[in-house]
Amino acid sequence: MKKQEEVQKCFIGIDVSKLTIDVSIITNDGEHVYEAFGNNPKDFKQMEIWLKKRKSFNYRSALFCMEHTGLYTRELVSFLMQKQANVWMESALHMKKSMGLTRGKTDKVDSFRIARYAMTNSDMAILVKLSNVTLQKLKDLVSNRERLSRCIIKLKIAQDEFARVDKKLGRELKKINAPAMKGLKKSKAQVEKRMLELINADAELKRLFDLVTSIKCVGNVLATELLVYTDGFTRMQNNRQLACYCGVAPFEHSSGTSVRGRTRTSNFANMRLKSTLHMAAISACHYVPDLKKYFERKVAEGKNKMTVINAIRNKLLHRVVAVVNRGTPYVENYNNLNLERS
Repeated sequence: MKKQEEVQKCFIGIDVSKLTIDVSIITNDGEHVYEAFGNNPKDFKQMEIWLKKRKSFNYRSALFCMEHTGLYTRELVSFLMQKQANVWMESALHMKKSMGLTRGKTDKVDSFRIARYAMTNSDMAILVKLSNVTLQKLKDLVSNRERLSRCIIKLKIAQDEFARVDKKLGRELKKINAPAMKGLKKSKAQVEKRMLELINADAELKRLFDLVTSIKCVGNVLATELLVYTDGFTRMQNNRQLACYCGVAPFEHSSGTSVRGRTRTSNFANMRLKSTLHMAAISACHYVPDLKKYFERKVAEGKNKMTVINAIRNKLLHRVVAVVNRGTPYVENYNNLNLERS
């Protein structure tokens, strides 16, 4: 992502769905127009013809804004980037929270609200840059791996539940499902293999991957997800930003003299990445000497175990950011470390 530099005069909000896109234009002169198009390259050309009929429109002074909707925005963003357009993709949740109290919902109204949001908050716009093709492929593979993992877990849970109630039926289902389970696990392994192949073929991603995986208990999956969701560590480059994104940064909850809630993490986070990071932290509690000692000491002091594990999540992220910014692998040096005071 890059900060937008041009002074914008035309703000274009696009509500994207599977088959259609709804486009609203708001200009500094107060003009407001709307049109709907199909979500395909042929109709994007029709949209361009329609846009160029507006006197206030040109690609350099226009700001296109839309929500992240995954696969459905890919062709549209690609088309706009070929035109060197200014494209801002914003979190749907962030946009919704910023709009305040709203009533009613249609695609037309949503596109207007997005355009209004872009106009009001244009000084905060972070523009899409030409994406790294390898990172996009990795993101697709990460999503596919997650779907396969969910299928394996659901199938196993169902089998175990049947076995608990009816052991004979449970054994029968396990036998019936064995080929499917084997196939899912094989597909998952192939996806992971392909992810490593893509990383190894890209010199910069390979360098970052090797740096991150030099940290004990930061495995291939966590390292790949961090590469994908930080755009190769070009976003969220400091500890606090990355911790917030992963949902492990603690926030105070207090107001005046009467509200004194406990400090807690926020649910506004990438829960997939948080889950992977959690598993790494659990592993670190057992296999990383200084973190194991830290966990045992804090628990012995009466700290809640989940609070201590969350602190270890943050420590792992601190190490990730440190090795990336420093550009050298993590070095374990426990011989001279005073573990009792860590």
